[in-house]
Amino acid sequence: MIRGNWNLSDEFKKNEKRQVTKIQQRQKIQNKKEKLQHVDPVKLYFKIERLENNHQKTEKDEEYLKSLKEDLEFIKNNKLASSTKLHDFLQKQQKKEELKLKQESKLWKSESVYFNPELNPLGKVPSIDKLNNQSNISSVPNLTISKLKKGKLKRYDPDPLIQQLNIKCPSGEPPRFYKLIQNTSKPKRKAQEEDPESEEEEPPISDDDSDEDDEPTHKKIKLPN
Repeated sequence: MIRGNWNLSDEFKKNEKRQVTKIQQRQKIQNKKEKLQHVDPVKLYFKIERLENNHQKTEKDEEYLKSLKEDLEFIKNNKLASSTKLHDFLQKQQKKEELKLKQESKLWKSESVYFNPELNPLGKVPSIDKLNNQSNISSVPNLTISKLKKGKLKRYDPDPLIQQLNIKCPSGEPPRFYKLIQNTSKPKRKAQEEDPESEEEEPPISDDDSDEDDEPTHKKIKLPN
């Protein structure tokens, strides 16, 4: 049934417009395929990661980041020649992330920095939320001492004031601080600390004083018959 306001010319124009739109979309996809055909997806991934870690992004950076993410998704979804390389790389990255989370939540016992009196002098304990990766609270990282020795420790340049004042340090190795484990036992309380107003001891009485204070004694003398 033909509508009263139906027009063959308008319908033909609509169909023609839809066909042109489809052709343009196919051409756009084809151009993008040719553009991304030789793009290294691994470099693209790290470029996205660097931009995401940048906390001072401008609006232009945000738009560029969005464009890069769209390109990466396009490579994955359209199965370009480099999509296989990207798939293998993403699997390796996922395994690395899982291993990293496992290492961060592992209890290292005596190897942990938490048990080291120099690295953790205040005796802080790891947070449960931190071990479960559910907290963003900044605390002592859950690392082992061996990992810190491999270059995780922060190195500081010598103070230039030492050279200016010509201060000569003593020979030998520099001192080590917090060598003894801190805060492991309760301080012993003194006996008189609880009751400071305890009874004072009476001073000893000398023999001279006792002779003066004693009452005179009377001896009974028996007379002869």
